[in-house]
Amino acid sequence: MKNNILKLKVDNRYKNLENYLKPQWSWKTFALIALFSLILVFIVQDLEIDFFKLMTDSSKYFGDIISRMLPPDFSNFNNLLYAMFETIEIAFLGTFIAIVLSIPLGLFSARNLAPNYFVYIFSKTIIIFFRAIPEFIIAMILVIAIGFGAIPGVLALGLHTMGFLAKFYAEDIEHINKGPIDALKSSGATKSQIISFGVIPQILPSFVANNLYILDRNIRMATMLGIVGAGGIGYELQSSFRMFEYERVSAIIILIFLTIFLIDHLSSFIRSKIK
Repeated sequence: MKNNILKLKVDNRYKNLENYLKPQWSWKTFALIALFSLILVFIVQDLEIDFFKLMTDSSKYFGDIISRMLPPDFSNFNNLLYAMFETIEIAFLGTFIAIVLSIPLGLFSARNLAPNYFVYIFSKTIIIFFRAIPEFIIAMILVIAIGFGAIPGVLALGLHTMGFLAKFYAEDIEHINKGPIDALKSSGATKSQIISFGVIPQILPSFVANNLYILDRNIRMATMLGIVGAGGIGYELQSSFRMFEYERVSAIIILIFLTIFLIDHLSSFIRSKIK
């Protein structure tokens, strides 16, 4: 009798589990795959892309350009190194401006901390606006308004990545554990105390990780902003392309790669220490 009861319980447990188990491949899955394939075919045809011609002709073209870029020309290494250092400075200062601007916007655009709905919508609109405009467009506008140099690059990176960082902060704040917040509220803590002791300790690891990611991204983007006159190694890269100095172009690409490689390992080391 007891064995039958135990067997019944086990069978019922399996039946409960079966209610939550669904087959991985159903007609909906195949329908989505077919729809996605049709969309890809439509895009390729609409853009008039011939992958066969691209694959057959690319080796010839790439071989020609690579032969022109070798060997790399490091004859003016000191100038390139200074330009790369200027690019890092632009990215660092732009990231700092983005962090300063995104902290209040991130707090006000989080549903659980926004003072009211109007402040929430206003902050959210600012975040979406600057995130929607690429750095290149902001830099081009600032170059026309301010002139060539590092300032347009710094402001373009700061304003654009401010939208990303504020979005990251708001999402992290909205997903924090509500237990410490409720405990602080019940003890009569002020808004600033709730943020200092209930919010910041929970989002600090992701806060640092997001800032390091944005810094890494801004260094890569700062190299490109120089093309529109925002200073740094990008300006040297554009000048080398215009003068058909492909050996110098390869030297600049190698320098950019080594810089990003070192910064990536440094940021990974910092994140591992914080965790």
